[in-house]
Amino acid sequence: MPPLSLSVLTWKAPKTLENTLAALTPIAHLFSERYVICQEGAPDEMRIATGFGFEPVATTENLGIQEGLARCGEVPTAEHIMVVEGDNMLTQDPDAPLLLAEAVRQMDRHAIAAFQLQERLTPPSSRFRRYWKAGLPLRPTLIGRMRPGPALARMNEALAFPEIAANGNAQIEKLADRLYCTHSDCLNWSNRPFLTTKSFFLGELVAFARKNPGTKRVNGMPDLEHPVNCPANRHWWRGNRFAMGMIYPGLFHHNRLERPPADEKTEL
Repeated sequence: MPPLSLSVLTWKAPKTLENTLAALTPIAHLFSERYVICQEGAPDEMRIATGFGFEPVATTENLGIQEGLARCGEVPTAEHIMVVEGDNMLTQDPDAPLLLAEAVRQMDRHAIAAFQLQERLTPPSSRFRRYWKAGLPLRPTLIGRMRPGPALARMNEALAFPEIAANGNAQIEKLADRLYCTHSDCLNWSNRPFLTTKSFFLGELVAFARKNPGTKRVNGMPDLEHPVNCPANRHWWRGNRFAMGMIYPGLFHHNRLERPPADEKTEL
């Protein structure tokens, strides 16, 4: 496995950060570098980071989600990086170290831009069912036939069907046990934990988002998901058909314990 770095992004949520770093302990040995990007340099968060063997990296101000994540990519020296927002906690999955190590190897083998690591819905969401009929083989609904782009963007949720999880389909290739590859027209970008390379993340994704910021802001700053996935810009993401990996059913779940008073972001 090539060298791999880990960056965790936090902003004034020390209890959440402590939980997150504690949960990462079983996979810490995979990373040659471990950082916590402490927005506004909160001393308690920096102490927590050091206590868990992470190097704290302070910023003078809150960079927001997009630029905070960008900082997570800029700090490490390794080309392969894993980025985790501080309120996403590793599940107690005993296979996590093996799955992550294999995902990094598969990234190089198949030129995969990024692996998404968040837990996925079982059964599929109502949005999936809007575009796809129940049961196999998958068949589009009337709306799915009329709107093939949005329908295809939900295709990743078909992994909830055991037959597709076992064998893949025309849009989802099974790489190894629990590891799959699809393309960005079948999978929206998500800020939830991901494996990627600095070349793709900073050179492609963040560079595009900075040039095409969209209209939505969180705390007055861009959040990365919106400029990539919004109707005005998603032609870039879908049209490039970047190879995208998935670990199913995922390794991280959302686990925020507190929120800074100045944070206007609401839970989804």
